[in-house]
Amino acid sequence: MTLLEARRRKVFTILLLFGLALMSSILFFPAVEVEARLRLIEIWALRASAIFTAIVGLFLAGFSLPQDFEQKRIYLIVTKPVSKPVVFLGRYLGYALLLAVFIGSMGAVTTTFLRTVKLFSGGKFPPLVAYPRLQAGSFAFPGGDALEGGPASAAVEFGPDRALVWTFPDLRRSDFGDTVRMQARLIFGAKGDPYRASGTVDIKVIGPSGASHKTQVSMNTNEEREFEFPGSLLGDRGALRVEFRGADGDGIIAAAPDWLILYEKSMLFELAFARGLLLVLLQSMIVLSITLMASTFLSAPLSILLGILLYLVGSIHGYVREGSRDIDRSLAEIHLSKDKKVETPENLPLGLLKFSTQTSKIVLAAVPDFAHFDFSVWVLKDQAVSWREIGIAGSRAWIPIVVMIALGTLVMAFKDFDR
Repeated sequence: MTLLEARRRKVFTILLLFGLALMSSILFFPAVEVEARLRLIEIWALRASAIFTAIVGLFLAGFSLPQDFEQKRIYLIVTKPVSKPVVFLGRYLGYALLLAVFIGSMGAVTTTFLRTVKLFSGGKFPPLVAYPRLQAGSFAFPGGDALEGGPASAAVEFGPDRALVWTFPDLRRSDFGDTVRMQARLIFGAKGDPYRASGTVDIKVIGPSGASHKTQVSMNTNEEREFEFPGSLLGDRGALRVEFRGADGDGIIAAAPDWLILYEKSMLFELAFARGLLLVLLQSMIVLSITLMASTFLSAPLSILLGILLYLVGSIHGYVREGSRDIDRSLAEIHLSKDKKVETPENLPLGLLKFSTQTSKIVLAAVPDFAHFDFSVWVLKDQAVSWREIGIAGSRAWIPIVVMIALGTLVMAFKDFDR
């Protein structure tokens, strides 16, 4: 029924608009180098996918139930052996399926367009790749100390018996190329120098057979730095051990278990892109759930407006969070100040600032941060989204979805259609 309704409303014509929006990126090609055109198309397509999918979900969910109520079509449904809550659940599942088909279609259009542009751009156009990443199975710090309350979990000083050690178990040689890439991130410090923010490390990669590869890398604090080692070091199958030692006599290095990742060889770009679009689907399902829930007791325009507000708050979640923290710091300074006449930011009333920060915290707690569903974070780095990362995003999405669906079914169960 939802697919027939979408067809009746000519929803799939939006795919034509998406295709036109994607092709409009060609207008910027003369101003962009060939190597940068891939990133232009990717970010253009992802932003357009998120916006068009949100539009489809908002308007379908916003108008569906209110129009059924106003035109009395709901009586044709509830007089059958179908309960009112099941009507709501059926609409949500149907629209979620529709969004999945819609997003999948946009992904197919995007990858086809990318392949076509690459075909006509020649060898300068970057390859379409997506590298799966592996995290270490274990992390140790012999001779070092555990850290608490910060991003890093362990630190070691300079010394041959002191190292940060990551172990990657059960690696298969067939999953890697002739040269294997790794990416590391460290925090640097030094005895007597609290401002040290860079340093040099000695890296030793040890394969299953005991063969090793050594390299030395200079890097900055929190810099994501890549290095390589021969794929032959891996052998057919086994564990890989990677040791980081400080090369500066007074240096200290710190890290966390997930700050070293191992890149496998690229998977098929189309499959990786389709997997990443699951993040867009999760985000759309959140917007869909609150819009459809609101439509059980609000008019269509108000339901759509509420969905738009959710989308906007989720999109600027990080900015709102930082703004709330700034207000908290200002309030703390005012509270500790001996001068009771200290001015507030923008000379706003103190009560208004307190109300603003409390309201912001409530809204931020209720609305998930859509940055967790931003596929561009991965695709612009040629990284494939792992199933683990999709699972983490899903764990952040299911709570608001389940809450909104529960509220919607509850309202439908007690709704009196005669009023």
